[in-house]
This record gives sequence, structure tokens and C-alpha cells, in this order.
Amino acid sequence: MLRPVRILAWCAVVLITGHLAGLVAREAFDVYPTKYGMVRQFDLNAEGNLAAWFSSFLLICSAGLCLLVAQVRRLRHEAIAGRWAALSAFLLVMAIDETAQLHDMASRPLRNGLGLDFGVLYFTWLIPALLIVAAAAFYFAPVVRNLSATIRPQLLLAVIIYLSGAVGFEMVGGSVVDGGRQSLTYLAVMTLEESLEILGGFLLLTTLLNQVRELRPALVLRWTGALPELALAEDRAASPTEF
Repeated sequence: MLRPVRILAWCAVVLITGHLAGLVAREAFDVYPTKYGMVRQFDLNAEGNLAAWFSSFLLICSAGLCLLVAQVRRLRHEAIAGRWAALSAFLLVMAIDETAQLHDMASRPLRNGLGLDFGVLYFTWLIPALLIVAAAAFYFAPVVRNLSATIRPQLLLAVIIYLSGAVGFEMVGGSVVDGGRQSLTYLAVMTLEESLEILGGFLLLTTLLNQVRELRPALVLRWTGALPELALAEDRAASPTEF
């Protein structure tokens, strides 16, 4: 039986492979997919498609795992639980932004206000993003320090890979975008950027799963509660027998 993590890994491979196949079809064979074609769904540079949804899904799952870790640590009366809950909220906002592309709304006003044409800060949403990343690094540093020696390097690697794509290659993209958004150089940079984001998001998810396994929480799921008759029978079974 395939494990969920393995399924997600294969999904990532299929998406990246589909994206590369679409680029080859266009650049080598001059085949342009239609706006609503299947190839567009694999375009890592596009919005509102399967690729964008998958990146958001990874972050949503990570947010859920952080919330679980926060709950477990809260029950164990650990002071760090609040920061885990905040990390869950932070990842949830990132997931929403990944799909809604809210950060792009800040680019044009900032670019016009700062008079930027091209360069590493052409995508000017990076300016507030860098400030947010710096603040997040300071606030969540105790979370990282509190991790075990096994989990800490895994988390740092995931974050470094994700930020290398989301921030580092976004800056590189800004420096080459003057050649056109359909230039081979720009498309290659954006492909690396989005691929690193997917890889970083996947590694983050697997790291948080390892953190949950390390905590070994006891989980009890109750969907809508037991039926009255069943609940009464369970109460009778659980109560000591009276003579």
C-alpha cells in the first residue's frame, strides 16, 4: 500500500515533469497549449491551476501538523506551544497567499513608488516579505532551538530550500525579466524557483510528520458523537458490575 507521503512525492514529480514537458513542447516544437488546456494545469509559473493548488496543499497540511504539535505540547504544559500555534497560523496564511497570490498586489504600487524598473527587487513584494521573514526568524527561533538534534537540521534544510526558491530565485528572476517573461532564461529561473518551493514544502511536511512521530501523541477522533443507544451501552459496559 502506498503511503500518503509517497503519493505526494509522486505528485510533485508528475507536476514538475509535466511542466518541463510543456516547456519543451513550446520551445522545441513551437506547440503552444491553449489557455484552458491540460498542459496549463502543470505550468509552475501559472496561477489558479493544479501546480499552484499542490504547493498550497503542502503548506495547509504543514499548518495542520503544526497545530497538532501545538495541542500536544499544550497538553504537556510546554511554554513553546503558543509559538507552534502561531507557526500554524503563519503557514496557513502562506497557503492562502500561494493560491490567491495576494503578495502580487503589492508589487506594482511599490515598484511605481520606488521607481524601480528592473533588478533584484523588481518584484517589490520581496521588500516587505524580507522584513516578515526576518521577524519570523526571530520569533520562531525558540521553536527551532527546542527541537531535537534529529528534527532541527531537517527543518532548517526545508526552510533554506523553500526560501532559496521563494526569495533567492525570485530576485534572480527580477534581474533577468527585462529579457521578457517568455525568454528561455526567465522561464528556467522561474522553473527552478517553483521547483525549490515544492521541494521545500514537501521536506517541511515530512519533517513535521517526523516531529509528530517523535512526540507520539495519542489521538482520539470523534466525528458526530455516538448515538444515544450506543453511548448508553458503552456507559454500561464501562461501569463496574453491581450485585
